[in-house]
Amino acid sequence: MLSKIKEMLQVKAPLIEKAFQSPVEILKFSELESLTLSKLPTEFKSLYLSSNGFKENEYANLFYGFSFSSIEKIISKLGMIESSSNDSLQYADKGIKREYTFSNKRIPFGDDNGTSLLCIDLDPTEDGTYGQVILLDYDMNVALKLNNSIQELVDQFEEELENNKYSLQEDALEDGVHWLEPIRELDPINWFNSPRWQYVNEALKNS
Repeated sequence: MLSKIKEMLQVKAPLIEKAFQSPVEILKFSELESLTLSKLPTEFKSLYLSSNGFKENEYANLFYGFSFSSIEKIISKLGMIESSSNDSLQYADKGIKREYTFSNKRIPFGDDNGTSLLCIDLDPTEDGTYGQVILLDYDMNVALKLNNSIQELVDQFEEELENNKYSLQEDALEDGVHWLEPIRELDPINWFNSPRWQYVNEALKNS
């Protein structure tokens, strides 16, 4: 699933390509499913059978500028989430339930190491899609629907990488790090400053 992306990263950001781990052990899927009490989407499994996220202590990022977490990190994060306060969302795109922010059915496979997580959602509304990819900004209690599936996410990222919609952050380069920076329209981490998501700011003002 990640073969073409890895080929492009070898040229554009070789340090990121080197950060990928080997495929996950299949037994880890059962461990994760026991925590979520849900069946993992086939595409999610395919992603992790390509690579079990990034190596520990590697400074690298991928989809939308998020890190790519290993299954072990996901399991650990879900354990921490269980003890977190769980306010309802102030805003959620169509297809995302607003009654809670954190859930064992929102699997965090990307982390900005700040206040946002990239998740697959195994508990969408009737208007959503099982396995949809969402952003959770747990500081602002905002959830954005980014993709209908992991496959759509991977295909989109592949196309955007090929079309130079991501560049290497200059400050990170000075430190010898390859860090992908998406154009503003593709940067949900900073949704509040992006024209693409201004409708969220308007909705929050009117709520």
